[in-house]
Amino acid sequence: MPFDLVTVGVVCADVMVRPVETLPKRGALALVPTLEIHLGGLAAVTAAVLSKLGGASAFVGRLGLDSFGDYILSALQSAGVNTEGVRRDPNCHSSATVVLISEDGERTFLHHLGTTALTCEEDLDFDVIAASKILHWGGPAITPQLDGEPMGRVFKKARSLGVKTSMDTCYDGKGIWLPLIEPSLPHLDIVFSSLEEAQHYTGKKKPEDIADFYRSYGVETVVVKMGGDGLYVKNSQAAHSIPAHKVNVVDTTGAGDAACGGFLYGYLNGWELLRCGRLANAVGGLTVQCMGGAEAIHSLDATLAFMETGSC
Repeated sequence: MPFDLVTVGVVCADVMVRPVETLPKRGALALVPTLEIHLGGLAAVTAAVLSKLGGASAFVGRLGLDSFGDYILSALQSAGVNTEGVRRDPNCHSSATVVLISEDGERTFLHHLGTTALTCEEDLDFDVIAASKILHWGGPAITPQLDGEPMGRVFKKARSLGVKTSMDTCYDGKGIWLPLIEPSLPHLDIVFSSLEEAQHYTGKKKPEDIADFYRSYGVETVVVKMGGDGLYVKNSQAAHSIPAHKVNVVDTTGAGDAACGGFLYGYLNGWELLRCGRLANAVGGLTVQCMGGAEAIHSLDATLAFMETGSC
């Protein structure tokens, strides 16, 4: 079965609590009005959003043989994501996160890496990858067995098979930064990076300079995600700053991951750079208005309507 997109990297179960402004005293109990579980992780949300927009997506990698793994598989499949390339590991728990969300939508995370820490080259099904148009890595810095040279080799092999390549960076709590992604950069077509992360990875401050740094390695297209300030996008033909939609923010979890799915949908369909960026912005604008990373996206038509009008 051919795929538009196959993702590798972070997939997890997000246990989300809102609103949380302070924690109870040690040993005490606090009541919260909202506690939900949602599909999370850079690779999972991007694949789910692209599928919901009408593309064909798959995820390949490793999950635990546990209840969180069961939930993640079910949620991916419910979003239309193919999971035939997933290997279940009975010796490790699946990745999961407790997300504490404040009234203004800011998040605090308690994350268990689980199988994300073990996912390696051998877990990636190249029969599935070879059947796709784009291979997307969501998770540098929190996929330690793929960081650095391993993912460089994976991207090089994917390109040799005629597959385009894409990466969405993560925050590196260990402070290593560039060495985690540099082996991949010469083999990449698209890089997504939040402004804060990109400043660390590149040593540059301005979005324009960040884009030029990534493009100096041969990267075709750069998308700098700037949260409430929107996106900066650049390729060899054009560059655009695209303002974010002004919406009521409930939860920002996964909005950047979801925006990647929107941009990649447009890219796969041959849209010009500005329209790809506008769709990514619309996906992000819808996502922050409810809890979870992919739940706000229902169809391409509804997302395009929001892109044009700014209202649901």
